[in-house]
Amino acid sequence: MPRVSVLVISSTKAFGGMENQTVNLVRALSGLGHYVVLGAPAGSLVYEKARQFCVRVEDISFTNAGDLFAVLKMARAVRRHNTDVIVATMGKEYWPVALAGKKLLGRKVVFMRHMADRLKGHTAWLVRHAVDGVVAVSDFVRQGLLEAGIPSEKISVVHNGIDLDRFFAGQEEQRRQARLELGFSPEDLVIGAAGALNEGKGLFVLINAAGLLKDALPQAKILLVGEGPGRAALEEEAGSLGVKAVFTGRRLDMERMYPAMDIFAFPSICRETFGMVAIEAMASGLPVIASSVGGVPEVVQDGENGLLVPPGDPRALASAIMRLAGDAEFSKRLAQNGQKKVRESFSSEAMARRFESVISGL
Repeated sequence: MPRVSVLVISSTKAFGGMENQTVNLVRALSGLGHYVVLGAPAGSLVYEKARQFCVRVEDISFTNAGDLFAVLKMARAVRRHNTDVIVATMGKEYWPVALAGKKLLGRKVVFMRHMADRLKGHTAWLVRHAVDGVVAVSDFVRQGLLEAGIPSEKISVVHNGIDLDRFFAGQEEQRRQARLELGFSPEDLVIGAAGALNEGKGLFVLINAAGLLKDALPQAKILLVGEGPGRAALEEEAGSLGVKAVFTGRRLDMERMYPAMDIFAFPSICRETFGMVAIEAMASGLPVIASSVGGVPEVVQDGENGLLVPPGDPRALASAIMRLAGDAEFSKRLAQNGQKKVRESFSSEAMARRFESVISGL
């Protein structure tokens, strides 16, 4: 398709799954030959990472929907780069981007929707009347948009994607170094999880499942990668149950953490819209156990490329862990199928191709 000039706005100084996906998207779109600019707070991680990948960046950050100073910055960037399409990735950007970008500047406007929360009535009205398209990161999110009254023809599903070159498996030296750094022995069965340490991620469920396995799998240890308000309580819970757990804190080198694991658990009890860490773990060659919540079943198919368990059920999670630990061939087959699924459906390039088709059809 002809080259399109795209301005993608990410008004946050945080760096989590959504921000990582923004970087993946702008990098991959640039790789397809489009003229891509990222608008983000100068000095933020998303801004700096985009610069590392040679993506054009502009210092644009909406503090709220009425941030006129940010509107002026956006308008200057749109004119400077002759932007065709403006993409808003966060809710606080929706109104100013739609009103200024569409109504005043005459550009096409696309909203990214990462959240499962139902749109408020006035925002749904805005989407119907002043937005050219909405990109949902999963069918689960799409369903929520439909329930909010968004016409189906305005909604496209573009699953998140990852940089396949960053995550890989089969390098024993990398595995050995990672386990040595984290204090694991070759005999340990390391069950890992990653993300914010809060109750919604189901990590207390994982700790309790590990407690149920102390006698059956004495070699099992838990690896929790991330930080959050629940860390102290999780450490206390692990201690009280006699569960051996390693807490790494926040890491930006997840590609080094996955090789240290034998099994990856994603036991969330909240309405997950997708489950990026599950995809990263699958790409890294790990068998994955996940809760059947939200959009996760779009990624993990039970018995095919992973195992699904009911949310909030430590016994079901413990049983799934035992199944993988006791059947090496089954575990290997799930891991191989998971890698194949990610390569086919969840690469950054696949995401960019789908997004390309959205903006070409506006």
